[in-house]
Amino acid sequence: MSSEGTSSRTSVRRGEEEQVIGFDDEAVQIIEQVCGVRMRLEVVSIVGMPGLGKTTLAKKLYNDPFVVYHFYIRGWTTISQVYTIKDLLRGIFGSAFKLKDDDIPTGTTEQLGGELYRRLKDKRYLIVMDDIWDIRACSGLRIFLPNDNNGSRIMFTRRLADVALQAEPTIPPHYLRFLNQHESWVLLQHKIFQGECPYPELFGEGNRIAKKCHGLPLAIVVVAGLLSKTEKKLNRWREVASSVSSYIASDPNQYMDTLALSYNHLPEHLKLCFLYFGAFPEDYHIPEWKLIWLWVAEGFVKEIEQKNLEDVAREYLADLADRNLVLVAKRRFNGGIKACHIHDMLRDLCLTKAKEEEFLQLISQYRDFSSQSNHTTNNIHRPFIHSDFLNYLCSNPVGSDIRSLLCFSSERNRISVEYALSFYQSFKLLRVLDLLSIAMPFLPQEIVQWSIHLRYLALKFEKASLPNSISDLFNLEFLVVKIVASKPITIPNTVWKLVKLRYLVIDSGENHIEDPRFEETIINDGSFVLDNLYTISQVRPSKSCQEVLARTPNLRKLRFCGDFMSEFGFLWFPRLDFLMHLETLKLHSITISITEGHLSSCKFPPNLKRLTISGMVRKWEEMSVLGMLPNLEVLKLSRNAFIGPLWETNDGGFNRLKFLKLHFIATLKRWKTSRDHFPNIERLVVQQCEKLEEIPSELGYIPTLRMIEISHLSHSAANSARQIMEEQQSMGNDGLKITIYPPNEGIP
Repeated sequence: MSSEGTSSRTSVRRGEEEQVIGFDDEAVQIIEQVCGVRMRLEVVSIVGMPGLGKTTLAKKLYNDPFVVYHFYIRGWTTISQVYTIKDLLRGIFGSAFKLKDDDIPTGTTEQLGGELYRRLKDKRYLIVMDDIWDIRACSGLRIFLPNDNNGSRIMFTRRLADVALQAEPTIPPHYLRFLNQHESWVLLQHKIFQGECPYPELFGEGNRIAKKCHGLPLAIVVVAGLLSKTEKKLNRWREVASSVSSYIASDPNQYMDTLALSYNHLPEHLKLCFLYFGAFPEDYHIPEWKLIWLWVAEGFVKEIEQKNLEDVAREYLADLADRNLVLVAKRRFNGGIKACHIHDMLRDLCLTKAKEEEFLQLISQYRDFSSQSNHTTNNIHRPFIHSDFLNYLCSNPVGSDIRSLLCFSSERNRISVEYALSFYQSFKLLRVLDLLSIAMPFLPQEIVQWSIHLRYLALKFEKASLPNSISDLFNLEFLVVKIVASKPITIPNTVWKLVKLRYLVIDSGENHIEDPRFEETIINDGSFVLDNLYTISQVRPSKSCQEVLARTPNLRKLRFCGDFMSEFGFLWFPRLDFLMHLETLKLHSITISITEGHLSSCKFPPNLKRLTISGMVRKWEEMSVLGMLPNLEVLKLSRNAFIGPLWETNDGGFNRLKFLKLHFIATLKRWKTSRDHFPNIERLVVQQCEKLEEIPSELGYIPTLRMIEISHLSHSAANSARQIMEEQQSMGNDGLKITIYPPNEGIP
């Protein structure tokens, strides 16, 4: 076991990064097992009750530089109580090979497992299975993990020891202990003050609070989140100390009183937002946009003068994260939250409180269906389906009082037209409907007769169509549409009659905007403006699109997908220079071919901050146009957005750029730049630029640069990145971190 004060099992945020505290001795012991000399495939296990820090320790080991160097491939998957082997394989694929969901191989479980086996064969790998509940999960995955006697390892975390012992009896599980009194107080101080407590008068009550958490890191972290939001005065800390549960045993249920303390102290506007996390499946990483939009549609977010509701909701989420009630799964380059999730014990708290307050109901088993069959669910306004949606439909649900319905079912059953119509007619007071996890056959013309109250509608269709009657859903604010096989659709001109619409997101193909015919819409003085519309994604650039954009003065985000070509064959997309609030622009060309013209002919919005270009095939000389965009902070180039063997940057450009990503720029061989050309860059990502000969050494001298990530580059480029790191370290610059994937790339 570790010495006093070195085993705090959690993480502390410093600036934008999460820094792990402690685990030193534990990490050394397990690294010896993981990277030891024994060559046969072995299982290393970490065992302990919820909240002790199993996942935190596993992540520390997984990202340890020695471990990263030792293994050619590392993959991670989280195993919830309800799982499929196929979903676990997809999790491993995504993390091990840096793949997005759409890029993960498809097929049956056996086909996916066979492909994983092929890619792992003869390579030393580390696969982490986090939070195993059932030995069958380990057994079901292990048949797809080759044993080549090359030192590969499987690591898993588990709440109970029985699975660990069954999985690998020759290696004893590593049992995490509770923190002692000193460690608990050190952890509490770190979480509140990012160091030692600067108020000596609080030491006594602080130690008392830490002691009452009885060594469980999660309890300490949650209470610290509460204390960080209270006055740093003795009487306030004394009140908290008196409220912390005085009886805590090894049973996780005994910790609920302590965790509930932070919930009880939440401002009223945050309580419903916190309880909403109980609606999502266990270990589900929630995209920030989805959570924010749902909160707004549910009416949880209060209006604040001079701020839109989404920005207020982001402040709510940041507040919950600061209170350590929400875990950040992924951050943006600037430290903002991109995805989040919640600890299992806190999710249990959400479900307990939500049941007490009749706030929501999970439907995850057939008995949950039968309990609702043939009667109205008068008390539960928010059922959330985590199991077979077809079984739910077969139970003939009736929900006259149901306001929100979300489905997280992962089955691939086809929903018949009959069941779909029955479903739409059963819930006439719905305000929030999200069925993106399954495919409905279509959206009927009669939708307005059944769902006039809808504010949030997110559906996946088998047929590519939107009915003209959608305009009668006059309360609709969020419309998210996904079409099976990414088929394009035509957006009917009636959509623009939805004057409350805030977000229009069509997640598929090249979508055509029908002639909007605004002259037929007369409002007051004859003008027609879509003041509330913040996002349009994704649509084909066209004249009809230009007409719509002319009436969206507050648009913030826009994504084009299609041919960026005028009728005469020149580069073209709609003028955007009048969109003063547009901050995010994505340009995705579906045909990768050279088009006559120059980027200087395109009118970019003046306050653009984030720009993504894919497949437009421009010449590097045109990059100077982008460099002159005065507020550009993020630039992502992919799929031969620019072509040519040489990119030579110029003085005076990209003055505010902080994040640069180059992905699959196939023709780029040399990149000549100066430390003065990207004066504020913080992060550089270069992926699959296989002809690039080296990463410019000048980049290492940019004082703001903190991270260089490269993957699947040439040996010479990988070695040039290592030389930058070694040179900077020799000069005392430890602030620059460089990651290379695969980790052994370029090493003879």
